Amino acid sequence: MRLLVITSILLALTVCVAFSHRRNKELSCQSGDGSSYRGTVRRSINGNRCLNWNRVNHPWDTYNGVGNHKYCRNPNQRLKPWCYVRKEGRIFKEFCDVPKCSASALTPSVKPTSSPPPVDTEFTCGERHEGRKNKVVGGSFTTVESQPWISAIFKKKRFLCGGSLISPCWVLTATHCFSDEIDAKAEDLTVFLGKSAINDTDSEREQKFTVEKMIIHPKYNNFNNDIALLKIRGAEGGCAVKTPSVRTVCLPPLHTQLPPGFKCSIAGFGKESSESWQYSQILKQADVNLMSSTECKREPNYQRMLTENMLCAAGPDWSTDSCQGDSGGPLVCEASGRMFLFGVVSWGDGCASKDMPGVYTKLTNYNKWIAEETALSEYTKGLMYPLK
Repeated sequence: MRLLVITSILLALTVCVAFSHRRNKELSCQSGDGSSYRGTVRRSINGNRCLNWNRVNHPWDTYNGVGNHKYCRNPNQRLKPWCYVRKEGRIFKEFCDVPKCSASALTPSVKPTSSPPPVDTEFTCGERHEGRKNKVVGGSFTTVESQPWISAIFKKKRFLCGGSLISPCWVLTATHCFSDEIDAKAEDLTVFLGKSAINDTDSEREQKFTVEKMIIHPKYNNFNNDIALLKIRGAEGGCAVKTPSVRTVCLPPLHTQLPPGFKCSIAGFGKESSESWQYSQILKQADVNLMSSTECKREPNYQRMLTENMLCAAGPDWSTDSCQGDSGGPLVCEASGRMFLFGVVSWGDGCASKDMPGVYTKLTNYNKWIAEETALSEYTKGLMYPLK
């Protein structure tokens, strides 16, 4: 009996020591979102010195790890530890480069759930899993994994426009999708993510949302300022979750410009030609090259309508273009291994006609507007992966 008691005590002590050792490792490295991190990293990911928490007006209590120190912490369950820094006389929040815990250092305390994690806007944006493509005239049929931010917007049961997922709760699209609609209301709209075909449902890949709020640009006029935001909500009140078929796209920093000739891609369910009677039932994508405004203004109609809030793109041989039904969808360009949303499909004279390129809303002119409307402050300067 005495031997059994001693053995039990030794076992309990071993478990306590192991737990303490594991906990200490967890405190000195990032596990999960780093809320438990209590290490001594005191510079942001950009190399700026962290400010003392007690000298900044913050709403978090000391039990969340903040206090009279300058170390990186995550008191509000953001994506990773962060801190306040001072730049040009102003105070900003910046993430920190905290070492991540190795798999051997931690043992899961709860069983993993089958639910995927929420879409991580700032650190997984612009990632995609290339799906199989079948070449057709004017582009390629593709699976949604190659454009996992693509959104299909329906009014009641009718396909209306495309869009792009820019954060778990927000889809960006074009205002003209709604300006031509009589009594366009948010409650009449449904947004699908992860959809490869508009006439089919794939319950394993798709996510369905109602629209809680619709924001059209107040200065929209004749395709100028052709941009809109939809706040989405799932059946259980949540937002999009990250899967291979659903990802956010990155937004580039304010006023970033790419040179003419830079190759980008477009995607949507639009018509395969201007003469088509119906939209493509399967998602398509195509490559286009950016154009200078001078080159874009060759035709009189373009000279009259083109503004500084627009950019142009076309296939090198004029065989690829966006068309009716692609409106609101993405023009994405790759940089640093990620896809950045540079344009929103807006208008054009015909489809894939020579000297008549597609025209897109120039997204880098709207970072501040997006930030103000969505409260996603990172968009004022672009996301955490700047172009290089």
